[in-house]
Amino acid sequence: MPRDASAQRLRVGAELRRLRLQAQLSGEFVASAFGWAQSKVSRIETGRTAYTVKDVAGLLALYGVADDVRAELLGATSEDTGEGAWIVRAGGFPRRQGSISQLESAAKRIMHHQPVVLPGLLQTYDYALAVISAAGAADPASVAAARMKRQEMLAAKDAPRYEVVLDARALLLGVADVHLVRAQLRSLADRAASLPSLDFRIIPLGMIAPAFSTVGFTLYDFKEPESPTVAWVESPTGDVYFSAREESHAIRYLEALEADIERYLTGPDLGGS
Repeated sequence: MPRDASAQRLRVGAELRRLRLQAQLSGEFVASAFGWAQSKVSRIETGRTAYTVKDVAGLLALYGVADDVRAELLGATSEDTGEGAWIVRAGGFPRRQGSISQLESAAKRIMHHQPVVLPGLLQTYDYALAVISAAGAADPASVAAARMKRQEMLAAKDAPRYEVVLDARALLLGVADVHLVRAQLRSLADRAASLPSLDFRIIPLGMIAPAFSTVGFTLYDFKEPESPTVAWVESPTGDVYFSAREESHAIRYLEALEADIERYLTGPDLGGS
């Protein structure tokens, strides 16, 4: 085994072997599928050769691996190789809910920034239904129900810490009538006050912010100590993940926000008649 084999490479290789055996595929079959020598599969699994994000993504697709495992292993590979970003899969509302639920269950800390819409983990069912319908989902009710199910983990004993930085403009999104939006804002205030795992902050309207992002993003710190932080940027056609720290605009942006976090407001008054 080479002296420069990293801990990440050894861990990913061992996991790739486990997943191949779980899929009941031989090394010869895998090598043939990619046009490799059989020895390459063995060297990858034992950390004796370098591999790319593309190599690992292909293996995970062949093995039929769940999206949450794919995201974590691709993140570890990207961290080890220095490759910065990759698209894990095409977008899709129902599939995304299950995938993100698995990511959340493996996380010890979730950091979320939203400039336009309230985060799904803090939406009421009615608000979620309105947002998802406006986004064009084929079955908004099932997606909204799945989103409500995901929210249960925030109240669990082992809940990950959930840190939200919300642009105040997201509170003004006109996705439904005023009564529905008012009920959503009251729910948001209740959760900000009652959930120990939630750290909720709002960038006030008109504030000169130290950094700016036109898209929302989520960062996951995993329970597995050797797993790198993964940043997820959602889009209608594909989900982009980053993990190489020096190339992650999302991570740099969050650091800029955190540097000035004390200027942000917490627990705004969302009451009223």
